[in-house]
Amino acid sequence: MSARYRARDPIGDHGTVRFSILGPLTVHDVEGRDVPVAGARLRALLVLLLLHPGRAVGADQLVDGIWPDAPPAGAANALQALVSRLRRILGRRAPVRGEAGGYRLEIQADQVDLWCFEESVRRARAARDAGDPLAAEREYAGALALWRGPALADVAGVDAAEGIAIRLSRLRRAAVVERLEALVDLGRYAEALPDIEAEVARDPLSEPPVGLLMRALAGDGRQAEALTAYERLRRDLAEELGADPSRPLRDLHTRLLRDEAGGRRPPVAESSATVCLPHQMTSFVGRDTEVETVIGLLARERLVTLTGPGGAGKTRLSIEAAARHARRCRHRAVGVWFVELAPVTDGAAVANTVLAALGLRERAVVGLGVGGAMAVSTPLERLREALTDRPVLLVLDNCEHLVREVAEFTARLLAACPEVRVLATSREPLGVAGEHLVTVGSLPLPPADATPAQALASPSVRLFVERAAALSPGFAVDDESVGHVVRICRELDGIPLALELAAARARAMPPALLAARLSDRFRLLSSAQRLASPRHRTLQAVVDWSWDLLDDAERALLRRLAVFANGATLEAVERVCADPGAPGLVGGRDVWSTLFALVDKSLVTVEERPGDTPQTPRYRMLETVRAYGLERLAEEGERERVGEVHAREVLRLWTRADPRLRGPDQLRWMARLHAECDNLTAALRWASDRRDVELGLDLAHAAQWYWQTSGRWSDAARWSSTLVALAGERPTAGHVVAYAECLTVMAVDGEDPGEIDALLSRVEELMGEAGEELQDHPNLVFVPLYHALLAAGTEAVSGLGTVATLESALERIMAWPRQDDPWLRAMRAFLEGIISFQVGRAEYARERLTAAVEGFRRSGDRWGIAQVLTSLAEILRFSDVEAERAALDEGMRLAEEMGLIDAVAVFRIRLASVEAEQGRLDQAYAHLRAVRRPADSGILEGQLSTVVRLAEVEVAWRAGDHDRAEEVLRGLLPVPESTGVALRAQLQVIWHWYHARVAIDRGRHRAAGEHLAAAWDSAQGFAGGPDLAALLETVAVLFVAEGRQERAATLMGYAEALRGLPDLTGHEAARVREALREVDTAAIHERARQATRAQIIAEVDGWLRDHRRACEEGTAGARPAHRE
Repeated sequence: MSARYRARDPIGDHGTVRFSILGPLTVHDVEGRDVPVAGARLRALLVLLLLHPGRAVGADQLVDGIWPDAPPAGAANALQALVSRLRRILGRRAPVRGEAGGYRLEIQADQVDLWCFEESVRRARAARDAGDPLAAEREYAGALALWRGPALADVAGVDAAEGIAIRLSRLRRAAVVERLEALVDLGRYAEALPDIEAEVARDPLSEPPVGLLMRALAGDGRQAEALTAYERLRRDLAEELGADPSRPLRDLHTRLLRDEAGGRRPPVAESSATVCLPHQMTSFVGRDTEVETVIGLLARERLVTLTGPGGAGKTRLSIEAAARHARRCRHRAVGVWFVELAPVTDGAAVANTVLAALGLRERAVVGLGVGGAMAVSTPLERLREALTDRPVLLVLDNCEHLVREVAEFTARLLAACPEVRVLATSREPLGVAGEHLVTVGSLPLPPADATPAQALASPSVRLFVERAAALSPGFAVDDESVGHVVRICRELDGIPLALELAAARARAMPPALLAARLSDRFRLLSSAQRLASPRHRTLQAVVDWSWDLLDDAERALLRRLAVFANGATLEAVERVCADPGAPGLVGGRDVWSTLFALVDKSLVTVEERPGDTPQTPRYRMLETVRAYGLERLAEEGERERVGEVHAREVLRLWTRADPRLRGPDQLRWMARLHAECDNLTAALRWASDRRDVELGLDLAHAAQWYWQTSGRWSDAARWSSTLVALAGERPTAGHVVAYAECLTVMAVDGEDPGEIDALLSRVEELMGEAGEELQDHPNLVFVPLYHALLAAGTEAVSGLGTVATLESALERIMAWPRQDDPWLRAMRAFLEGIISFQVGRAEYARERLTAAVEGFRRSGDRWGIAQVLTSLAEILRFSDVEAERAALDEGMRLAEEMGLIDAVAVFRIRLASVEAEQGRLDQAYAHLRAVRRPADSGILEGQLSTVVRLAEVEVAWRAGDHDRAEEVLRGLLPVPESTGVALRAQLQVIWHWYHARVAIDRGRHRAAGEHLAAAWDSAQGFAGGPDLAALLETVAVLFVAEGRQERAATLMGYAEALRGLPDLTGHEAARVREALREVDTAAIHERARQATRAQIIAEVDGWLRDHRRACEEGTAGARPAHRE
């Protein structure tokens, strides 16, 4: 079911609701819209819950806070009514849960401005203590901006909140003063002075504000006023308190007097530092972690090099890190100079360029040499003279084109000047002893399906949006544009320069058009900034700069490497990118050594992924570099040859991997193929574009089992239909199995039962003609089951066709010859078990499923074990709940190991049902919360997201929260037509079934009967015995509630007949047994157990019609329903 069909909450179904209580209460949804909370008592309730986010608040405490003067009679009921109103307002995004003796608002602390304020102050103080006043000031400013008035205004006078309000007020006052101190530390005196003066006026005898006032006035050149402020405080303290200023304030006064008296100032190198860095006109976005890493290294090491591809933001990062380093080291008066090397073309000029940046002369007289000749110093000697005893940080920017000369200069300078540190930026390391590297890569990217809030949490999106908004005021990310903005950022790899160039186009091109034209990125992305350096004015120039620094072998490898989508292993690179007829070589050099050179030059990155060993990392290119490489590959006339070699290499790998996906190395190979999916897609596209059907079918055949076991049905369906269309009605010899596999996938993905039947019949016809057996091929062993389950609904409206079809499929599978392959034997037992349970042969099903688990364990197939366990748990739930839970726990663990998100969600849903059935509601809700996170973020496929909602209904029903159960049910229909015939029918049955269960508990017997009749009518055509049995047990609960004990007893016998075993653990079955305890129903029950499916359907049809008629006539049983 599509995720857009959901219960409607006032604050929306996605994102995070925000609460503000630093002032009058306000609530905002994820889009920033105000959510009204009307009524003083309701607002007080919410504020009291917000003071304890995610924790239970006692009912007595809530009553005292809402009615501080005199609680009403029936206060508990009044509180419950308020809670119900609050639930309707907040909905599922901020649920109010009932706890023992109280209530809990299920949110995180960072959704409440109060707790955000306290956390920001904590971070600000940590930055202050670490010597970073800039970061501290930003945190303080953000924290104080959260205040809109007196804290907790809606619960003023309430004892439980008064202490918190006082503490917050004091913390706010301290934060104000501490922020002003940070401004003074930063030298922003004029900005700080008005607020400092206001603080002094508010409390003239408080020393901290007066001390700040003195420092700010002095820093602003107003020493006389600073001294006057001190004198005024001294006088007031003496007159009012008989006290003197503190020692620190007297010391500050003394220093001011010395400055004003004109005493000798210390040399510049001792008292203050020269910081010569380019002034930045735009904000710094998304690199705080890297900045801290660089600063940490500079505190310990003397040479740090930032490496990364062109446009990654190395220069900007170096400037930010150098500025913060200087501020933190101001007690040592560290000087910082920025040296731009990009314009330098002669390596011999590096030292002179550094001299010029420092404002020093290139040549200096040092005395007379032998014979009276005048000697002059070299540039390096001159630098040594100037810097030997001075703590200095040199930022050497853009070293890659002079890397050898810069390396030599740096090594000599550091050896000669022990107080000097160097921060270099380069596309490759300098290679100097003691060098520490920091890789500057892409900014973090948003998920491909990110919501606006999720997108804006990504630094790459924030950078793009900030720059676009600067040029096009009003530019913002919303529901309409978010997909295009995310695509732009992802296709540009999160490279800052590329994002800024793209943002410059946003003024003339909306995001949709800009995203659509990125295939021509090198023409599209150029800069309108006339002062930008030539190599940064276009994306083309950025990559050209790196290309021009490569030799012929490196260029050949770079362009051939571009054929790989999302990287490759070294083995694959050597196979695909070597020169024709020269294995392992490119341009006469080893491929591996050339590849490593490209890594050093930041054109190729090294990644280690799950499944890789230390010997098999992946090498990949940024998409921008890859696009450039593909253009060069086409220019050299190598596109066809290298593309063909690449496709054959992909086929070789996937063919090798396929059997290993069913054995003990399954996890490693699954992880390996996860990383190779993009290369598979590229190879399939290559084959289909050139109408190479045989290559395409070979690739699909090698990938089908991976697609199925990893849940990539959309890939399987897309490529299967494409290849069948290319192949026509009949495949070539040798490709019948691959063709049949594609038809099978098309059937599973189909919607029309007639088409499904025709496709599966065609599969069996082709295999028979070719002399192939279904059971010999892992991708086709499911065909009899698919044929039975997917096409049964077309055979008989009465439901008889379902059993006949399933029985026929079971007979066919049981007639398969004995397999030598243990994996195929386990799969046969699995299929026999599934079908046997559906036709009411539960004991045989349990025996076969147990054998299947053992078989898959021997094969080492985790996927197979997990699949069987979910079916085995279905049988165990009726007799042994602990064994059922153990089976589901193991299955979930295996699915987690394999990274199967959808499968993990299914296991959690099943476990939530088990826990709810047993009354362990906290555990049930915990499972649902774990599932809702990926469901709400769009990770789960839409149909599974609907199943999550149905599980919520069950747990709410078990908990007695009928309002919530019905609310979720209302949001689940109508089922979209795109859902598929079979699943749509199933969801409609379940929808009616749960409505009936809630209606029974509420005593609405007529509505319950109508829902059960609708569910029963729909289920007959496709449902197996266990599902029909579950419906009959609910009908039995209804009949017991109406006093129809004999019919209820008969229905319990029918349920056992359809399922093949009694339900010894279920709550509904227990309710019926308890109601019939005083009635002798043994004979009735035994006769019912012998009934056929046809007899059961006919009799239940009549009883449900009788129930409807009785309700219309008012003669149905009127006993109140039993409530949990």
